Amino acid sequence: MIRVLSLSARGTVIAGLATLLVTAGFVAEATAQTMPAPVYYELTNNGYEKLANRISKKLEFRSNPDSDDVQSLLDRWEREEGGPDSGWDYITVARLWLRAGRAAEAEMALMEAEESGEVAAPILLLDQARVAFMSGQRDLAAEAYWKGCSEAGETAYREYWLDIESLATPEEMEDWDRFRRLPITQTDLCRHLRVFWNERALASAMEVSQRISVHYARTRFAFDNYRRRGGKKGPTFSNRLGRPTNSAFDDRGLIYVRMGEPDRMTTFAGNPSIGQNAVSAECYQPNESWAYDYPGETRVFHFSTMSGVDDYWMIENLGLVYRCGDPSASLGGSAGAQVTGVLSPVNENRFVALGPAAGLVLQDLYRSRQGVDPRYARIAQQMDDQLGQGVFNPSTTMSFGSEALDSQRILHEERAWTSADGSFAIDSVPDRPPVATDTRLLVEELQFRSPREGLNRVWINAVVEAERLTPTETPDGRFRYRVEVRWVLVDEVGESLTYNSAFETTVPRNLGRDESLPIRLAADLSPGQYRYALLVRDAQIRAGQPLRSGNYRRADLSVRELSAGAPALSDVAVAADSGGAWSPGGGIRLRPSPAHLTGADGIAFVYYEVYNLTPGGQYTTRVRLEPDDNDAGDPFELSFPSDGTTDRSRMSRRFLRLDFRDTDPGRYVMEVTITDEETGASTLPYYTAVTVNRSIP
Repeated sequence: MIRVLSLSARGTVIAGLATLLVTAGFVAEATAQTMPAPVYYELTNNGYEKLANRISKKLEFRSNPDSDDVQSLLDRWEREEGGPDSGWDYITVARLWLRAGRAAEAEMALMEAEESGEVAAPILLLDQARVAFMSGQRDLAAEAYWKGCSEAGETAYREYWLDIESLATPEEMEDWDRFRRLPITQTDLCRHLRVFWNERALASAMEVSQRISVHYARTRFAFDNYRRRGGKKGPTFSNRLGRPTNSAFDDRGLIYVRMGEPDRMTTFAGNPSIGQNAVSAECYQPNESWAYDYPGETRVFHFSTMSGVDDYWMIENLGLVYRCGDPSASLGGSAGAQVTGVLSPVNENRFVALGPAAGLVLQDLYRSRQGVDPRYARIAQQMDDQLGQGVFNPSTTMSFGSEALDSQRILHEERAWTSADGSFAIDSVPDRPPVATDTRLLVEELQFRSPREGLNRVWINAVVEAERLTPTETPDGRFRYRVEVRWVLVDEVGESLTYNSAFETTVPRNLGRDESLPIRLAADLSPGQYRYALLVRDAQIRAGQPLRSGNYRRADLSVRELSAGAPALSDVAVAADSGGAWSPGGGIRLRPSPAHLTGADGIAFVYYEVYNLTPGGQYTTRVRLEPDDNDAGDPFELSFPSDGTTDRSRMSRRFLRLDFRDTDPGRYVMEVTITDEETGASTLPYYTAVTVNRSIP
């Protein structure tokens, strides 16, 4: 059980945790280390420089000590210097055990550090938060995390930043550099961190504490599987895009921390199309390709060691993994190929003679990625003509017509994809919600004035397709569908709001395609600009499917000023019938649909509110329909008078029945305008789509 530390009292820090995280530290300018500076300098000044360096090495980001390594080091510390005895010494010991994944030992060391009274509470709180996040105790972890940052000093500032640097965009790194140079009295670390995490929570449609917990879990996995072992070799593709300088991972780890597990991944190590002797296996650099699915597009990342041993770096073209190892080698084989020299088919601006075997090599390489993204099958197909394969590289001495141009064009196109995907991963916040985007989702926002002064009630009005949702069968043979909904909003100053809800319906049969579940939830918001993410997903997960069915929507939201001034019109809700459970107030009930379809009889029911009218006066409603496509009918207009409200709210509700039975089926744009006859003032026109049902007899 964890309890959050008081900033003025001591107590048990951690007990009974099993999953731990590497922490960030601050030895001199070596910001990629975790050894506290007081310990390093004390050991060095007392003549134990080798021991200090040894401890520092074990806490480097590139190190991965196990329990035996840590115990051996602690034994040496005991023999040479008498062992740890200060609070900062025990922070060092705790972090060594954290690196080794030993919870009980780390707990004991942190208790000693706290009991010493020498270590600032924010440092202890951050270490506590790291451990609690990784153990799944999210609420307690979040409490410690934010309490620690509220009292953080310069040392803790750097600790907090090093934990999140691998997520930062180049712009955020520049912001942090400016932020850290300000006097602490002029900064608010918690405010800075909240803006940072709110962006990630919005993009992933998660609560902030959940998103931080995901980050620590991914970080631990990346340390275990993608930790950097060597130095970066030259100006890599990701470096040019703005890769964080202190990242402890190779590029696979960086992408994993920022984007999570890929949807698909593959590698290539051979050429089934040709004999073993045709092209040497050493022509292939180790390689992997990862794919991430987003609505309407797939992001693909290629990684290779590029002649290294362990670390994988992003590359700009898949073709770069094919490089013959001996520049002077001449390889002959069963296909009769003669390949001479080093081949880089898209980056070498020189003539390279390629025989038929090399052409088959590139076809197989690109075809191996067709399961990652079908576009790579098309590239392989473009390489099918052997004449074109001989001139991938620009040359004035070889020109074989359109085939060569096609080959150049398709590889140039691939480089453009890779460049855009790399920029997306490093120069943006590439999070995505944890949902399989396999279910259609239709969403609209409806704004009305809230009963709470100065606020608008903003409704999410949505429907989610039911075909891919998994119902549970009830004892009476009916089927219950249930979906979970999360609505995350961020305002113009970076503050976040999260609303969670669940919706269910019980029906006598399984629902199919074009049948849906309604979703409606509301928030009272101040006028201003917002961004939001709406996540809708099945409450159950299908067997064999890693993510729940559902979908998400990201959108900008402008909350209007409706409370004062000239006459103002709310949003317009459209329903196909007059019944329903949704009530905007005043005893009115209907079932609005974001599809804005009329009923099969051509009747639509429309609800709106008008504000700031003359009490007791007359106003005129004007409704105009304009065809939105070529097969819709002629435009027409309706106009009718109404009595205004008599109360002080100066608000009138209108629920209209519009008869479109004589209107040609099709999609129309409906314009609604209200004019106050007493003052002559009109609302701004409100435009919304209406589709007259084509099934009308």
